Amino acid sequence: MPTAPATLAALRSLLAARFPEKTRRAPGGVPTGIAAVDDALGGGLAAGRLTECVTAGPGSGGQLVLAGLLASTRGARQRLALVDGADGFAPEAVPADQLRHLVWVRCRGAAEALAAGDLLVRDGNYAVVALDLRGLPARVLRKQPAAVWYRLQRAAEGGAAAVLVLTPHPLVPAVPWRLILHPCLTLADAQRPRTDVAAGLAIEVGRSAGQPETGESEELAG
Repeated sequence: MPTAPATLAALRSLLAARFPEKTRRAPGGVPTGIAAVDDALGGGLAAGRLTECVTAGPGSGGQLVLAGLLASTRGARQRLALVDGADGFAPEAVPADQLRHLVWVRCRGAAEALAAGDLLVRDGNYAVVALDLRGLPARVLRKQPAAVWYRLQRAAEGGAAAVLVLTPHPLVPAVPWRLILHPCLTLADAQRPRTDVAAGLAIEVGRSAGQPETGESEELAG
């Protein structure tokens, strides 16, 4: 099995061959296609910044947010990179056409996922880099040093990519935006239109770790 450095080197070579020229985009937000999420963020994911989306248990809507982003970026002909830390993405659950602008990086753990995310954020070819850490052991995620997150934040600053970090619990220190999705979905929702299900998401705008407590969190319902 190849080592993590060898895997990242191969990924770097693949990206250079597939996208030889960087795509230039004007700074701005990237809509997720989920009205409640975009309203909470003031229009969408901010380019050059990290947004943490905490899915507080099964049925929170994390997959719904990813599906919305795939549809939104595909409609705008923008590339989305998904770093799949626990190899949990199910492409068969998404319309095939919405996968045309997706680069899917399947990882073998937190360290490899964070390294791949850092590389892709610096690449400059993506409107969104989604770093999905759900499904990884909590003890491993909590052991990640703060320096890893600050490095990722510095890599994003001034760039064209909006960075979405999907986590099972609050992890990112001093993140500009943290959304907490509370469990509200049931098996019956799988048969309903995505727009109807998204309208019922329960979203809390929480404080970032390391920031002073200045007031109550704001909870939004679609």
